[in-house]
Amino acid sequence: MGDYRLLNKTSIAIVGSRKCDEYGIMQAKRFASYLSQQDICIISGLAVGIDTIAHLYSMDNIGKTIAVLASGFEHIYPEENKILFQKIIENGGAIISEHPPRKEVDMHEFPKRNRIISGLSDGVLIVEAGKMSGSTITGRYAIKQNKELFCIPGNLTNNLSVGTNLLISEGAMCVTTPQDIIETLEFNNYEINKNSVNPEFIDIYKNIGEVPISASEIANLTGKSLNEVNEKIFMLEIDKFIKKNFGGKYTRVNNEK
Repeated sequence: MGDYRLLNKTSIAIVGSRKCDEYGIMQAKRFASYLSQQDICIISGLAVGIDTIAHLYSMDNIGKTIAVLASGFEHIYPEENKILFQKIIENGGAIISEHPPRKEVDMHEFPKRNRIISGLSDGVLIVEAGKMSGSTITGRYAIKQNKELFCIPGNLTNNLSVGTNLLISEGAMCVTTPQDIIETLEFNNYEINKNSVNPEFIDIYKNIGEVPISASEIANLTGKSLNEVNEKIFMLEIDKFIKKNFGGKYTRVNNEK
């Protein structure tokens, strides 16, 4: 449900403990708000705690967010987040589920759902997590999927920091500011493109991915005029960075220069 075009946006998953403390709440607000201001889509799981904060504060500055459910659209869990569910859609975000609408809540589906949260993102940020938690499962999926895994360090005596500190010790990137993530994502996602795609076209190019998207949709996402978008798309197509598909929509060519 919602805007499928968000699947082509640069995105970061933010997950963490349901029973977060004030430190976790503060950091989730800080990172979600800043990253969304940089036009990065925030992905999370609509759970209480860190997930809820990530969704809410990603929408504070006209940012966008994607919620991944472990059940069908007709069975929102937790029930108190039905309002958040509607707010995400009204704000132009997206809700995703691999289940049919009438699929009821099954706790066994939540760990499996986490592979999608990680899989949709360019990187995963874990704010707080116990040693054996859903968030650490998401972190393990991120590693398997070759995603960037970021963790916020915490107090060594706090159980909510055991999972994040452990993942950092195992190689996850320790981040203390949102800018750490910005710099890493730009390096990983755009280093090749910046050396090949004309810098004038990067703002258009980064909105074109594997899901077909039209020029008018890109104009809506970027706030640029349709004429300007069409001009830049034309040049990207000539240089074979993108291709036009049946129906007049565009996708990125996999063998970029």
